[in-house]
Amino acid sequence: MRHVAGLSAAVVSAVVGLPLPAAAAEPTAVLYVQGGLCKDSGPGTQAQPLCTIQAAADRVLPGQTVEVSPGTYPEDVTVRRSGEPGKPITFRGTGRIGKLSSLPGRTSTFPVIAGPLRQAVKISGQHDVVFSGFDVTHFELDGVSRVELSGNWIEQRDDKIARPAVAVTGASDHVRIERSVVRATTGGVKVGAGIAGTVIAGNDFTSSLGGSAVSVTDAPGTVITHNTTYLTPEVAIDLAGSSDHSTITNNIVAASAIQVAAGSTDGTTLDYNAVWSYNPERWPSYKWADVAYQMAPELQAGTGQGQHDVNYHIPFDLDFTPLSVPMSSAGNWQARSVIDSAGPEAPGVPTVDLFGHDAFDHEDVANTGPNGGFRDRGAYEVIGTLSANLTVTPENDVDPLAVTVRANPVSPSRITGYSYDFGDGPAKPWENRSSERHVYAKPGTYTVRLTITDEFGTTRTEERNVTVDYTPAGYTAIAPTRILDSRQPGSRYPRLGPGETIDLDLRNRVSGSAGTLVPPGATAVVLNLTATEGTANSHLDVYPSAAARPTTSNVNFGPGQDVANLVTVPIGPDGTVVVRNNAGYVHTVADVLGYFTAGSPDRFTSVAPARLLDTRSDAAPLTGGTPRRLQVAGTGGVPAGATSAVLNVTATESASAGFVTVYPGGTQRPAAGSNLNTAPGRNIPNQVVVPLGADGSVEIFTNAASSHLVVDVFGYYGPDGKGLFTPVTPTRLLDSRSSTPFGPFSSRTVEGVPARATAAVVNLTATGTTGATHLTAWATGTAKPGTSNLNASPGLDVPNHGTIPVDAQGRFDIANNAGTTDVIADLFGYYRDR
Repeated sequence: MRHVAGLSAAVVSAVVGLPLPAAAAEPTAVLYVQGGLCKDSGPGTQAQPLCTIQAAADRVLPGQTVEVSPGTYPEDVTVRRSGEPGKPITFRGTGRIGKLSSLPGRTSTFPVIAGPLRQAVKISGQHDVVFSGFDVTHFELDGVSRVELSGNWIEQRDDKIARPAVAVTGASDHVRIERSVVRATTGGVKVGAGIAGTVIAGNDFTSSLGGSAVSVTDAPGTVITHNTTYLTPEVAIDLAGSSDHSTITNNIVAASAIQVAAGSTDGTTLDYNAVWSYNPERWPSYKWADVAYQMAPELQAGTGQGQHDVNYHIPFDLDFTPLSVPMSSAGNWQARSVIDSAGPEAPGVPTVDLFGHDAFDHEDVANTGPNGGFRDRGAYEVIGTLSANLTVTPENDVDPLAVTVRANPVSPSRITGYSYDFGDGPAKPWENRSSERHVYAKPGTYTVRLTITDEFGTTRTEERNVTVDYTPAGYTAIAPTRILDSRQPGSRYPRLGPGETIDLDLRNRVSGSAGTLVPPGATAVVLNLTATEGTANSHLDVYPSAAARPTTSNVNFGPGQDVANLVTVPIGPDGTVVVRNNAGYVHTVADVLGYFTAGSPDRFTSVAPARLLDTRSDAAPLTGGTPRRLQVAGTGGVPAGATSAVLNVTATESASAGFVTVYPGGTQRPAAGSNLNTAPGRNIPNQVVVPLGADGSVEIFTNAASSHLVVDVFGYYGPDGKGLFTPVTPTRLLDSRSSTPFGPFSSRTVEGVPARATAAVVNLTATGTTGATHLTAWATGTAKPGTSNLNASPGLDVPNHGTIPVDAQGRFDIANNAGTTDVIADLFGYYRDR
């Protein structure tokens, strides 16, 4: 990318309305902006990015770069700060312009600025600013100096306000607009009176422009070079008024004309262009000093201008650009006229073409540019005899973290090798393999590079950016199905030793019976995982296969304890998740309760936590072998149409060891699928996601001699629900061991869930507890409910899965009831209303 070369006049001005802070430590080089886990009041690092471009614009300093990740930013951006000569402030998006046929879903790689007022990106009175790699509707530059717009996609979608793609007004100077695409706008670049030193270079103007691609009025010294215009109005390039001493060179003007007013001809140069009119007799190709000229020979004879212009239709635009032209083909003699026929020394020439290609010297085409130059005319460089023609296609709903990469090489020689670099590890060499499927371990934006080699050792490298992410999904409940029990003789999964792992297959039933359990395309699974017969204090971690082991945990247990916990975890690309034991030896039992897919009909709705049952005050304890019916639908905010409920079930005052199972009311108790284990003298919680019976109820069963039960509701699933689930790579949000423990009756706000989420899926763990207590979690800014999420006991590490409501900023509060305890909170995903 060209960066304001030669624009070094010393200009120092105050930042309007935003004084720079006092001198301090050297600022960081980059401020990061990314939706999701972000905070506008945060530091703007990669780990804690800002949420909005405007927040970054209001704090960026000279020499800093604002790096913006892909996504749509619903804001209207105004740049109010300036850089310094040689130290511009740079706004850098991730967009990369590629041929349309090879770039499906272009907007997935560009940060899209689409504010509610549909205003332009505004830069007024500022200097030394670079804005590159964004998808915007238009720019307004007023009274600016040394401002560069490069590599942007400018398109006005459904915008009924007539305005140009880029308007330069006021006492502006040294503005550079280069290597951008302008489509479907009501005018391209419009330069107003009194503006000096504007460079418009290497851009593609195409498709139903409502005004000229370039319109300059009373702005002397304007440089218009290496642009491609196609399907623009009658006049594509218009120098009006007194725009003298300007340059119009190396452009391709298809289906329109170039016009230079009488007051703009003094010192103006027009040459090395390819201009084609549909009907030159009706619409002449040129108008110079108000005199029309049908073709270049007439212009040359009448004015001396356009000595090297040609009048051919050269469709080298974004849709039709041939990345390689077979020069031996007789039908391409017109295309040959613009290849190797422009010079790199012309004023304002960009260093690379719109795709980022360097100049390519075709051996079989004479170099007819000035002084033997071999740049091609227009915005695109014809690559020549070797091109990878790379496409990268995300698989989306099939496998949200997978992409297919294909090369369609154009070469007269034999391709002997392909090397793929997917941006997340070493390159993969393949001989004679023009396509490759790759699955990423975690969501993100990656740069895919392909290098091809021909039989003569010539190489060509092309790259594309691709963004992969989990697809927001609905929930499908299934009958609890046991897929892991390492206690069983002949089990396919062994007892786990210290640091050992198993890859738990979620797609195939443990019995080997026909049918898929969790289908391909599922993004996450809900398990009930039990640790039993452990020999040491330890914990189980569950995470997607192919991902690095996170610093999170799911089930904490001690020697001889039976501990169950609900687990919601992203599914690995091969349909497995990893279960890892930290210390000692332990048997594991896992039941699948449901999964998330884009096509699942049931969505989640969070409710204010409410208590549905407390047998200590409402009824007698449950006795072993006698189930109890609990009505859920129609109570606690759960409507009659709900299909499943999210409950927190706590067993207390149990008379013996045993288990508790919760299942749909009016159905047979499942053979697999205990939800929690009971123990005398302990309060044991577990979250339960359970389908509701036909009457909206659940049955609760225990095999313990007796046990009191406390049941709290946190939400429900149903076809009328609102929330879709997006899993995340397991992430630690809170670990009070690194700060201070929770004291009695103390609370703390937890941040880090993406903004606009309605609920978070969090694994809570209490450790270092000094006395019996319980933890309660609820959305920040709402009243603390009379419910609990986790019951903790001294000397034990107690986990519990939680589906916790959050506020609009993604925050929730945690309160400790008594004594002191450390609390750990790990995020596994979130719900957002769609």
